[in-house]
Amino acid sequence: MNFGLTDDQASVVNEVERMLAGLPLHAHTQPVVAPYSNTLDAALAESGFLDIAREDGFGTLDAALLTERVARSQHIVEVAASALVAPAIAIPAGVRPVALVREHPTAPARFLPKAGVLVADLGDHALVIDIDPARVQPVDSLFAYPYGKLDSLHGLQVREIADVATLRRRWRIAIAAEAAGCMAGALALVVDHVKARHAFGRPLGAFQAIQHRLAMAAETVESCRWLALRAAWTDRDSDAAQAAGFAQGRIARISYDLHQFTGAMGLTLEYPLHLWTYRLRALAGELGGAGAQARAAAAAAWPDDAA
Repeated sequence: MNFGLTDDQASVVNEVERMLAGLPLHAHTQPVVAPYSNTLDAALAESGFLDIAREDGFGTLDAALLTERVARSQHIVEVAASALVAPAIAIPAGVRPVALVREHPTAPARFLPKAGVLVADLGDHALVIDIDPARVQPVDSLFAYPYGKLDSLHGLQVREIADVATLRRRWRIAIAAEAAGCMAGALALVVDHVKARHAFGRPLGAFQAIQHRLAMAAETVESCRWLALRAAWTDRDSDAAQAAGFAQGRIARISYDLHQFTGAMGLTLEYPLHLWTYRLRALAGELGGAGAQARAAAAAAWPDDAA
């Protein structure tokens, strides 16, 4: 079963794809971490798409569609937290990019070197911290995102969020939507490869063993996408935890298969597959990983037992 977009959703998706088509692809001598796309960031902000969940007639589902579509591209830009998390926890429009961190506010966080605000989930409460770029230390990683950490909270503007449940629900939807987009982008690249690459006089994609595993990868991508969109539509704790947990639980398998289909080339920086799979590696452990999402889903389904 598949569903069509509304006219408004189709217009948003088409405009985002037009923006992406106008951006140059990365050179074939790739760094592990691709440069942050300031051009795409500015275009999305100027268009108002990053605040789409705040607009009348739109909402969380539209923000998830935006997140998934941008994550399909090679370009590194912060969308998910700005579009999905920030509106739910009263971060004002335009205060971004948004970085998210768990357990300790000075732990390394994705997008912190570019962030205007950091949201720290500390368990029983959360903090929103206004960022001074001079206080951020870049952190080297293999995760294809820019990482950084704060030197301390001293002298920074901090406010507390009591509604941690809402923060986590939207964070899980963000993880699911971004992971679904990264998987879709990686799969599209590999499908093009197995169509063009030949072995024994035939395209790689003509071999049945590869077809079977590509079909399984396609099932994973579509399942992740629809679970993410369902969670965004319902905005329920149980759906969000299931969507994030399913996506995180499938990342290792689909990454292994896609790299294997591209052979040794898929393990080099000259081939861009890592721009998606290294992002997926980061998302796999976010907010506690698949195990934490499974426990959250169980708690949402059986709250009396969890208590």
